[in-house]
Formats: sequence, structure tokens, C-alpha cells
Amino acid sequence: MSIASNVIDTNTKLTTIRNNLKTLLENHGIVYYNTDDIFTLARRAWFLIYPTNGGQSGSYSTEVSVGQPINFKVSMESDDDNNLPDGSVADFFISVNGGAEIHLLGKSLNGYASCQYIPENSGDTLHVRGMVNDWTAMEADIDVFAFRYQDSWQVSLDDYTLVKYPTSATVNVNEVDEFNNDYDYANGIEVSKTYGASQAGYMIPTSLIDGIDLSDTGIHFQAIVSPMYSSSSGWACGICLLNSKTLSHYRDNKILELGAYPGKKGLQYSGTNHTITEINRTSGQLTINGAFKFDLWYDGSYVKATIEHPWNGTVYYSYESSSLPQAIADMNTVFPAFMIYDYGGKIRFRETLIEPWTYEA
Repeated sequence: MSIASNVIDTNTKLTTIRNNLKTLLENHGIVYYNTDDIFTLARRAWFLIYPTNGGQSGSYSTEVSVGQPINFKVSMESDDDNNLPDGSVADFFISVNGGAEIHLLGKSLNGYASCQYIPENSGDTLHVRGMVNDWTAMEADIDVFAFRYQDSWQVSLDDYTLVKYPTSATVNVNEVDEFNNDYDYANGIEVSKTYGASQAGYMIPTSLIDGIDLSDTGIHFQAIVSPMYSSSSGWACGICLLNSKTLSHYRDNKILELGAYPGKKGLQYSGTNHTITEINRTSGQLTINGAFKFDLWYDGSYVKATIEHPWNGTVYYSYESSSLPQAIADMNTVFPAFMIYDYGGKIRFRETLIEPWTYEA
């Protein structure tokens, strides 16, 4: 038999097998799709042995951003509450702005099937379905942001990247089990720096390490912060927007910061001259080792900043202006960061939220 004849004979047999598998699944009410290959059809045959008539559930990210993978997951259990065998399949359908659905397969592993999707455009709305045989295990509409970062409840060191100046500066980063005395049921990230003026450490969310483009939007930066100083001279800590992560000076190129300082708190900045200039600071030092909710809104020449108690609404600092100094206005790219600079100091933080925001007068 010639090679061509062998190929034809093999294809004929594969087609027969494929059709027989379809018939088997149809006769037993098992869902399949025309795009399924033989192996996928065979994987669906597990539902003949392990019936699933409903009850599976799913999980997904509710807020997503361009270029960041979204993971969708559904449980894979049979009616007797046992996990389906590894390799059995679930189906995921993703529609962008009401368009045609994209069909993705997820293969079961340790009782769950998952798939990954990367959004391409901010402002899109994704409609997602996760199907286990004929059962809808999950269904959701998900908005796509230009950028977004939010801590999970358990904060991890891997979520942040340290940038410091100079590179010889001693900046220590640790994960702590207790955030502080008033917030002792949650973990946090602690950053400390040894004595030394003209030194700085900046913790940037790792997923935003390439910077955020603000040419079409503003930004909201929120976190729970605990100032913890180790020097009475010149310490500073808080949240900030850096214009560059490539540091040739401890004050970078441009910085807008909401910070805690010796005896004061509030907003200040530095421009290309690296000089620290006050925008608005009020007297009264934040309680050392206390927990405070820092909020910073920035959009072109507009800024708003508040420092509040994390849950009872007490306001310790508030300022708003639509006429930021030109040196710090209209930054097209920023790196949101937790800062610590000048002499020795220490800061703890958690519950970070960074998201697009637009000022409307």
C-alpha cells in the first residue's frame, strides 16, 4: 500500500472514530462542540462514568487590566462529590463587548479546570461563561481597566519591587504577621532604612513596574499605612507618584508625595531640580505605629489627598487643589510607590488599591 493510501486509510479510520465518539456522547446527553478533536471528545467521555448534573461553581477576577492575565476556574466534581479525573474538560466562553464568543478549553487538575485570558483594550466589557458539560458553573461581566492593582488579603513580598538610591543604601523589606497594635489581625509589608541622608527606598507594585500611562486618565492611590520612625531627624514615609524608576538622585526626576514627617503631614513635591517643596502640610505628627488610610487622587493639574482613620472616618488631613505647580503637573508616566527617605525610618503598609480615576469639576 502506498504512503498516500495509508494516509487516506488512517484519516478514514480517525473520522470513523470521531463520528462514533460524537454518537456515543449524543446518545447519553453529553455536550460536545464541532471544533473538538478526537482527544477532546474522548476526554468528554469521562462524564459517562462520572455524571455531573449541576452544582459546580467557579471563581474569577472581578477587576482586570490591559495586558494582565485573568485566570478563570471551575470546580470539577461528579454527582457523588468526587473529583473528576485529571484531564477531563470544562469549556470557557469569552465575549468582548457583545461580540462573538471565544471558546477556550480547560483541563481538570486536582478537582479544578482553569483557563487564562489576556484583555487587550481598556474600557472593554468581558462576558465570561464557564461550563462543565451542560452546567453553567460561572457567568460574569467583567470591566477592563487601563491599569489596576489591588492587594489580596494576605500581602506578599512578591507583590512589590524595591527601587532604591543609592544602590548601596541599606533598605530592608520584610513581611510581618501583625500590621500594628491597632490592626494586629492582619499581615503587612515593612520597609526600613538605616541612617543616612540623601537616601531613599521605593516599593512599587511588581505588576506596575513598567509604569502607568496617564495620558488619557488620572489615578487614585489608596493604602493603609503605619509610619514607624527610627530617627527624630529628617525621616519621611508615605505614598508617592514617581516620574521615573531610574534613580540618579534620591529625589528622582519628579515626585508627588503624601507623607508623614517629623511634626507634620501632607503634600509636597520635587521637580527636576530635586528640591523638596511644600504644597500643603499641616502641623501635628501622625501617631507613630498607628494605622492610617492614605488616599491620593491625581489628574493633570488636579490633586486631592486625605489621611483618615482606617474605619471610623476621623480625618487627620485633607487638601484639594486644581492648580498644581507646573513642575509636577501633567506627568504622562508615573510609578506609584511607598516611599521612605532621608535619615533612618520605617513604614508598614497593606490594602493597596491603585486604579484609573478622572477629575470632573
